[in-house]
Amino acid sequence: MFQIAITFTTVMSVIAVIDSSPQLVALKSNQVKRWHIYAAVGIVGLLSAWGIRHAFSQRAQRHREVEYRKVLLTYSQVLKAGMTRKQVEDYLSSQHVPFRQMCCITAKELSGGVFDHAYDDLVKIGQEDSPWFCSENNVYVAFQFFGSKPQALPEAALSDTLRDVSLHQWLEGCL
Repeated sequence: MFQIAITFTTVMSVIAVIDSSPQLVALKSNQVKRWHIYAAVGIVGLLSAWGIRHAFSQRAQRHREVEYRKVLLTYSQVLKAGMTRKQVEDYLSSQHVPFRQMCCITAKELSGGVFDHAYDDLVKIGQEDSPWFCSENNVYVAFQFFGSKPQALPEAALSDTLRDVSLHQWLEGCL
């Protein structure tokens, strides 16, 4: 046992002498410097990749917005304010364009606090990235109508008149 203790102590002394030798300290210093360089290059690479991805994403977003505006302009040139719901929906049906109805895209105040509750028609033209708490972020052309008669509950009458054609984004399937 005494023999083992001396051997262990001798080994530890040799390791301490080797560990403090100038060549080993220089070697460790070079390894640390090299590691720092690799880490810095990795971080710069990741930041560059993120920046490039962000730039391409912004460019694609601008391109989609231009396309949405073109579609809106096309509908606005054909379907003018004052047309009836029947005329608008007949046109959409003749073009085989599916649409859905939704109440109150925007508040439509007639006068003195009286609001119009006519349904609006929506035509889906695109989809954007949705936040984590929603399943969809759809882009629609919204055909907003004034009701043909005052009513308390939302309604879609064929005699309603087109008030405005606009773009409308709608988050759907949210928590």
